[in-house]
Amino acid sequence: MAVFTDVKSTVVLLSFAVVVCIYGLVVYRLYFHPLSKFPGPFFRAVSELPAIFGLVSGRNHAIIKGLHDQYGSVVRLAPNELSFCGADAWEDIYGLRAFDEPMEKDPNWAGVTNASPDGALVLTQAPGAHHTRLRRAWAQPFSTTSCMQQEPIIQEQVEKFISILMGHAKAGQPVNMSQQFLSLMLDIISDLCFSAPFGCLDNASGIEWSRRLRTATYCMVGEMITKRLAGPGTFLQKLLYKYAVPSRYKEAKLGHFMESKEKILKRIDDGEKIERKDFIYFVLRQNEVRNVLSPSELFVNTSLFIAAGSDTTALNLAVTTYFLLTSPDAYKALVSEVRNNPNIHSAADLKWSNLKNLPYLGAVINESLRLRAVIVSGLLRAVPRNGATIDGRFVPAGTTVSVHMWSACHSTCNFTRPQEFLPERWVYPEQFPNDKKHAAQPFSYGPRGCIGKMLSLIEQKIILAHIIWHFDLELEGSSEAAWKWACDGDEFRYIKTYINWEKPDELMVRLIPVQRD
Repeated sequence: MAVFTDVKSTVVLLSFAVVVCIYGLVVYRLYFHPLSKFPGPFFRAVSELPAIFGLVSGRNHAIIKGLHDQYGSVVRLAPNELSFCGADAWEDIYGLRAFDEPMEKDPNWAGVTNASPDGALVLTQAPGAHHTRLRRAWAQPFSTTSCMQQEPIIQEQVEKFISILMGHAKAGQPVNMSQQFLSLMLDIISDLCFSAPFGCLDNASGIEWSRRLRTATYCMVGEMITKRLAGPGTFLQKLLYKYAVPSRYKEAKLGHFMESKEKILKRIDDGEKIERKDFIYFVLRQNEVRNVLSPSELFVNTSLFIAAGSDTTALNLAVTTYFLLTSPDAYKALVSEVRNNPNIHSAADLKWSNLKNLPYLGAVINESLRLRAVIVSGLLRAVPRNGATIDGRFVPAGTTVSVHMWSACHSTCNFTRPQEFLPERWVYPEQFPNDKKHAAQPFSYGPRGCIGKMLSLIEQKIILAHIIWHFDLELEGSSEAAWKWACDGDEFRYIKTYINWEKPDELMVRLIPVQRD
């Protein structure tokens, strides 16, 4: 009996100790933690669980925006994490810090494509000097000059794309533009990388790539959840990632990497048979001189560019199409600018040199990127050892910080009528004097900003101009999926986001060939 009494006493004491520890931790995080003076909900100040729930729910973009609406431009999202939505916070967090230590990627962040078995570094995740090394290795193929030199390849694929659309148009068939844009972008990026398109336009296989990439994103979310539960890099975190994250997510991530690796190896084997100077050519040539990349780094970073250079641009093209077809004035303005331009007399004139300075075309793309930035979450950074002043507030060292993209782009503090598609705000700034356009940074900002920004803008302008030149467009009225693209009012509740937002698989559009004399 005494043994049982001792066991019971031990259990009671241990339970009491646990309660005291939890209570003490709660009190510390609420009143004595370095972030205790920053506004935010009670449960987020004391626990990671609300942040984990947000990641799992697919509603994190709306949840965090709601918190910013309630608490202001800075919110305490977790015991050691702050979210900002002020326009100037971009420079403070992601900009060049000439006399201060840079803000490195926070360890709570995760990578989608880093599936290399030997842990090769991926550009978007690499720290400090390694990031500089990797970015330098890929700088030439993504430079403005190189992108302009690749225009004939882009135009060739776009002409094929237009031909396919014309066939549907003449047959009176509505077209799933969401799928067609993705197939086009996969063929363009593979042609630019390997001098060989995947053939997605021929067999409409782009949707399968998209689903695989989406599943790989779930793997990224799973990794972030395990890091919040057990701490990044701990034994328990690795154990949770191994056994708690569904294997199909990890298989999708690895499958994308392995298929990309296979394409690269074939391109390397072809060697001098390829006369074109594609992206792999530039990287291999530089590697011969400086030995900048390991083979695994070549594989893993190319797989990243295939994902980033296809799905993201295809998404914004589909978004832009939807916004134009639900905004008659904007659609008419763009049609007028493209079809009545004195430098454009035929489809052959739809070149970058004629399109780059079309103000309304650029405004349409900028506005769709603002309303539907591909990456809607905050890109996490760690405050360096001396702390940092962010948006006018001092933040202590070791804090996880970010600008929440969705909140910044949809805040009334940054934009007039932020939920509306108004390309005019980018053309006539005097009509929107209170807009802080630098709050919208869809390609991120600073030395870690998207290396493919120029390529994406060139592609989008060329593709949209071709579509507007060749077709009149109507949103297919019978498309049950069309409402999923909406951005105003209660329709926000239908959007799911996991790092980036989930693109609906359908956007049915009816195309009518333009009749010219």
